[in-house]
Amino acid sequence: MEDEKTFDFLEMSEKEFGEVCKDNGWGLTLEEFRLAQTTAKKPLSITEAYILDSLWSDHCSYKHSKNKLRELIKENRYVLQSKKSDAGAVKIADSGYCAVFKIESHNHPTLVNPFDGAATGAGGILRDIFAMGAKNLGVGASLRYGPKAEKNSKDLLSGAMKGASYYCKVMNMPLIDLDLYYDDSFRHNCLMNVTALGVVKENELIPNVVSKNSIGYNLIYIGKPTAGAAVGGASFASQAFEAGKIKNIGEFGSNPQLEKATFDVFEKVKAALRKKNLLSQMSLKDMGAAGLTCSTAEQATERGYGIEILTDKVPVPAGMKVHPLALAVGEDQERNMIIASDKATEVILEIFNNDKNFRKYGGKAVIIGKVLKEDRFVMKDGKTVYCDIPVSLITGAPVYKPSFKKPALKVKEQAFQRPMPKSLEKEILKVISSRNVYSKADIFNVLIDKKAAHVITTPEETDVCVIAPLKKEKTSDKNRRIGVALVCAGKSIHGRNGSAEEQAYLATVLGRLKLAAAGLKPVAVADGCNYGNPDNPEHYYCFAKGIDGLNKACRIPLYKEKEPLAVVAGNVSLKNTYISNGKEEPVDPSLIPAVFGYIKDYRRTATTGFKNAGSLLFLAGKRKKEFKGSEYARLSGETGKNLSSLSPSEAGKLEYAVLEAAEKNLVKASAVIGNGGLAAALVRMLMAGGKSGMQIDITTAGNLRADYALFSESPGYVLEASKQNAAKLKAIYKKYGITLIPIGVTTAKKSFSCLIKGKKVFDIPVAKLAKHWKGKK
Repeated sequence: MEDEKTFDFLEMSEKEFGEVCKDNGWGLTLEEFRLAQTTAKKPLSITEAYILDSLWSDHCSYKHSKNKLRELIKENRYVLQSKKSDAGAVKIADSGYCAVFKIESHNHPTLVNPFDGAATGAGGILRDIFAMGAKNLGVGASLRYGPKAEKNSKDLLSGAMKGASYYCKVMNMPLIDLDLYYDDSFRHNCLMNVTALGVVKENELIPNVVSKNSIGYNLIYIGKPTAGAAVGGASFASQAFEAGKIKNIGEFGSNPQLEKATFDVFEKVKAALRKKNLLSQMSLKDMGAAGLTCSTAEQATERGYGIEILTDKVPVPAGMKVHPLALAVGEDQERNMIIASDKATEVILEIFNNDKNFRKYGGKAVIIGKVLKEDRFVMKDGKTVYCDIPVSLITGAPVYKPSFKKPALKVKEQAFQRPMPKSLEKEILKVISSRNVYSKADIFNVLIDKKAAHVITTPEETDVCVIAPLKKEKTSDKNRRIGVALVCAGKSIHGRNGSAEEQAYLATVLGRLKLAAAGLKPVAVADGCNYGNPDNPEHYYCFAKGIDGLNKACRIPLYKEKEPLAVVAGNVSLKNTYISNGKEEPVDPSLIPAVFGYIKDYRRTATTGFKNAGSLLFLAGKRKKEFKGSEYARLSGETGKNLSSLSPSEAGKLEYAVLEAAEKNLVKASAVIGNGGLAAALVRMLMAGGKSGMQIDITTAGNLRADYALFSESPGYVLEASKQNAAKLKAIYKKYGITLIPIGVTTAKKSFSCLIKGKKVFDIPVAKLAKHWKGKK
């Protein structure tokens, strides 16, 4: 027997511990290692220490956020699976199928390596959907970025988009959402959140935990041999960046060709297991953060079982020796862990190992261990035991209840005020060409290869990308016409200076409105939590209040139901901070919700573009002088004070009215008001239509100065309707107590013209608008 290096943390001084941590890149405290050692009742081997440092990190354990997350609203009648699963699963109407979706962050890796970080983010979330037995339908991206401060920094946006595009194009995954926002708060830390959506029959969901009778089941390693890439990635993602000390944990080594081959083969595996009634004798988990350890321990711990891994059986690149600690927590991509019975194992191995593409791209499918009856996590070869501690210790990180207090105002917020501009035309062109409003056509060109067959409307064509998940399934025509969408929303700047609750609430309400305005009923949400250091009471306050804001938006009942919106999946990313001269600054509080909804017949989807001349334009949602975080204020060099306000009751009515109108086929086109306000929403509709112009009377929009009415980002939306349907549309809104404001008409003349008290104040040709809209000023 060879000896494995050990650490006696109980006897270690703070100074010695500091040196050890520096050498190994650990993120846990001495107290946490001492707690682990006391529970294990022995000094910890180096492999055990690395395992605990990864699995007890915030990225894996949620030790600082778990208590608060327990308050989330997680149930409604649509939810099939959310707890102890890699993603959420909700019923798609009464089709017998369910949607599987999630949001996941890859903030730290994307900052230091934009291309690889974004590529692996896309791959990782696709595997989360795959691990529940679902077919992936598409990927969305939400990126917050700013002017980079590091001298050796790359073009973050370009690199991230190219990385995500590369991965998704190989995988034939369409882009189903794009949420980009630029702000100086992200000067040192970017946020890269990715979403994915899949579909599976309700009775064919695969669990991410082993079954009750799984003692003796085989651990089947599926995927790329591991070189121990990105060891300590989970720990790295749980640590703050410090000036002059930003490290790159290395390349993850993406291989999307292997990923695609794995997904394709697994469809054959599922069919074979179904035929032999063996599908229930397996569970599956992605080897994501902390790789081999996380994907095995988390499957077994729910049953109180153990894991035995034979390290000499773990596939590694030819000629390479990889230390067991790197095998344990390395984060090589394109790997999954199946735990299955002997009978199921025979089927799985035969199909994987006989597939030419899987083998061609380097895939391995081998048994590397088994499930133990006792609560132990053992890693060994014939000579050495590298790890032998309880599984419950690995997955049982301490859970904290951090203190919190409202952040002190850094700068006293001033109400937005500027002189009336001499030219509204110039202001409109400036706003629609700004980096937070313009068409993003250049980004779409990078990300979208071609329109997938199941995509009904792309993110360019409507506020939400509507897809037909059952279009190619062997099911009824009624089911094949169902449409679904998953959309991100919100502004991080809304949470600045202590208004994190409002930021989360508004973001979720906006996501719900985006779906509703397109005719889709919101039913569930995945939360993307991106906050600062939980040990700082002001930072933790923002996270806690963000959860409160999310719950507030979820309590708005679903359309025609008393059920709440349910939080079925999510991700918490903390330590999104930057330390300079001893001062730690967080990013703006960022709850990024991914809201899911469906429509019974996608042919009734309300798209963004104007349909024809001679239609009426209506505004729902009063324009108010609310400019905190607005693009108009930002372009004027201000933050603004008054945050957009909308009560839950008002938000619900706005949602319900447009859903009923869409059900009755009264909406020709729609656009939710967001970045750039009413003016930007109207231009978006004009550009997406391309066949008409518009004339509006801004005095009908409210008792605001013209520029304020045009650029206020108070929640609401614009509708195009035919003259013959106007009375029916108004009657619906009157029923819900909402004033539907007529603001203009679509015209044969291709221009955007505006009246104030009957006088034309601008008339901008579509060609001129298009040049600025496409970012070519």
